[in-house]
Amino acid sequence: MNVIDAVAHIVFGKIARKHIGRYDKQRTLIRKAGMGILIEQYIAQIYLLSTLMAILAGLLGMLTGHFLLAGIQPYMLGIENVHPLFMNNFNLIVSTGVAVLFALLAAYLTYYIFMSMPEIQANIRGSMVNQSLPHTTAYLYAMSRGGANLIDIMKSLAENYHIYGAAAEEVGLIVKDMECYGTDLLEAIERAGHRTPSKKFKGFMDGLSSVVTSGGDLTSYLKSKNDQYRLTASKEQKIFFETLGVMAEVYVSAFVAGPLFLITILVVLGLMSPASSSILDLVIYILIPAGTAIFLILLNSLTNDNPGVPDQYMLEKKLDRFSYIPVKSGGVDEDKKIKKMKYYVIFIKLTETLMNPLKLFSNNPSYTFIVSIPVAFVYLSFTIKDHVDLSSIMYVSNINMMTLAAIDGHIFVAIVILLAPFIIFYEWKRYRIRQIESTIPDFLDKLAGINEAGVLLVDAIIMSTQLKIGILHSEVKRLVNDISWGTKLDDALRKFEHRIRTDMTRRIITLIIKANETTSDVKSVLTIAATDADIQRQLKKERNAEMFVYVFIIYIAFMVFLFIVYILAAYFLPAMPASTDSHIEGMVLAVSFDLEKYTLLFFHAAMIQGFCSGMVAGKMGSGTILAGLKHSILMMSVAYIVFTLLI
Repeated sequence: MNVIDAVAHIVFGKIARKHIGRYDKQRTLIRKAGMGILIEQYIAQIYLLSTLMAILAGLLGMLTGHFLLAGIQPYMLGIENVHPLFMNNFNLIVSTGVAVLFALLAAYLTYYIFMSMPEIQANIRGSMVNQSLPHTTAYLYAMSRGGANLIDIMKSLAENYHIYGAAAEEVGLIVKDMECYGTDLLEAIERAGHRTPSKKFKGFMDGLSSVVTSGGDLTSYLKSKNDQYRLTASKEQKIFFETLGVMAEVYVSAFVAGPLFLITILVVLGLMSPASSSILDLVIYILIPAGTAIFLILLNSLTNDNPGVPDQYMLEKKLDRFSYIPVKSGGVDEDKKIKKMKYYVIFIKLTETLMNPLKLFSNNPSYTFIVSIPVAFVYLSFTIKDHVDLSSIMYVSNINMMTLAAIDGHIFVAIVILLAPFIIFYEWKRYRIRQIESTIPDFLDKLAGINEAGVLLVDAIIMSTQLKIGILHSEVKRLVNDISWGTKLDDALRKFEHRIRTDMTRRIITLIIKANETTSDVKSVLTIAATDADIQRQLKKERNAEMFVYVFIIYIAFMVFLFIVYILAAYFLPAMPASTDSHIEGMVLAVSFDLEKYTLLFFHAAMIQGFCSGMVAGKMGSGTILAGLKHSILMMSVAYIVFTLLI
C-alpha cells in the first residue's frame, strides 16, 4: 500500500464504507476494467485527491484574487453605501470568494474525472478484447481440431496472453477461477460473461456454456464463431475506413484550411494594424502544432492497432541437480579465469556489433540516434555559432526575427541529419516485416501439404528449404541448422520467432509449438493457421489500399497550403505599399510593414504544417506516428526548396 492509499484509508476510509451503496455501478465497472482495486479503496482515493485539488485550487484562487483585484474598490464596480467592514476588507472578501469558487470547481472536476475513469478504461478494454477475439477463437478452434480438451486449451492460451491479447487475458481469468478458487468450468465461464466489458466475448461465453452443458460439438461451435468473427472483422474494417475518411476531412478542414484562412485574414489585417502579427505568431507556432497533437491523440484512440512486441527476458538458473556430488575446489586463479571469460564474452559481442553496425541498426532503428544526435548537434553548433550564443540559447528574447532567418535553414538540415538514419532503417525494417508476413501463409500451406503426406513436422520443415519461400528462406535455413545441431523443435521455433519478431509470427509459431506438444493432428492446425494468416494478409492489403487515399488527401491539402502561402509571400505582399506615404484609397496602411518578417513567418508556417501533416499522414497510412517521419521530411524539404529557390 503506497502513501496515497494509506492516507486515503485513514482519512476517508470510514466515510467511503458508509456511503459505499451509492457506487455499485462503479464497482461493476472497476471489475470490467480490470483495475485490480477495491471500490472502497478507490472511492477513498477520489475523496482524498478531490480534497487536495480543492486546497491547491483554493490557494491559487486566493493569490489570483489578491493580485488581480489589488487596488479595486467597491465604488469602481458601482457598489455604494456598504458597511465599512466590507469596505475595508473588500479585497480579502473577493479573494476568498474566488478561492472558494476555484476550490469547488477543482473538487468537482477531480471527482468527476476519476469517477469516469473506470467506465473509460472498461470501454478501452472492451475494444481490445473485441480486437483480439478473432485470433483467440482461431487458437481455440485450431487446438480443438487437433484433439485437445477445452480446459487444456484454455490453460495453454492463458500462458500466452501476452501474445493473443486481452481476450486471452479473459480466458486466463477463467483458468484462475478454476485453479485458485476451485470453481467448476461452467460457473467460471458464467462469471467471465458477467465480468467482461465486451458484449462479443459475453456472447461467446454464453454460447460456449451452452455447448459444454449440452455436450454439443465444441469444434463446430468454435469454427462457426471463428468464421463469424472473421466476417465481422471485415465489416468493422469497412466502418473504420468510413470513420477514417471523416477524420481526414476534419483534419483538412480544421487544421489545414482553417489555419490557412486565419493566416490570410491576419495578413490583410496586418497591413492595417501591426497588432495582428502577434496573433499570426500564435496561429503558426502554437495553434497548428497543438491542434495537430490533439488530433493525433484522438486518431490514436481510434486506430491503436499496433501493439508493441513485448520484450523477452533471459533467465539464468543455478543448476543444483547434482549438488550432492562432491566437487573439488579449483585452482588459485579460477576466479580470475571466470572473470576473464565474462569479459571476453562482452568483448566478442561488442566486436560483432562494431564490425556489423548495420545489423544492429536494422534490428533496432532507435539506436541510430546514438550517432545522429551528436552529429546533428555538432553541425548545428558550428553553423549557428556566429548568430546565436549557445551559452544563452535559453533566453528566447535574444533570438529575434533576423536571427531566426539566419539559422532556420541550418535547423532544418540538422533535423534531416537527426531523422534520416532512423527513417531509413525503420522503413527497411517495416518493409522486411511486410515481406515476411506476406510469405508466411504460403509457407504454412506448403508445410501443411508436406505434413499431410505423412511426413513429420521436423522433416517437413527441413524439406521446405528446397521450396521457393522468398525472404523466409534464410531464416528457415537457420531453423533447420538449429535442429540439425540437436536443438529441440520447440526451442528452435522459439528462436525462429525471436529473430523475426512480428505480431503475426508470434501467434502462429506459438500455435504450432502448442499443437506439436499436445495434439497429433498438426496438419489441421497448420491449415487453420495458414487460413488465419492469409485473412490477415488480405485485410492488411485492403487497408493499405484504402489508407493510400487518405495519405494522398493529406499531401494534396499540404500542397494547397504551400501554394497559397507561396503566392502570399512571392506576389501579394511585395505588391503592397510599404507605408502610409503610398496608400490605397479607403484603407489606411500600417506605419511600417515588414515584408521580410512576413515572408519568414510564411516559411515557418509551411515547414511546421509540413511536419504536422506528415505525422498525420503516417498515422493514417500506417497506423503509427513513426511512419510519418518520412512524410514530414519530404513535405518540409519541398517547402524549403520552394522558399529557398523561388522567393
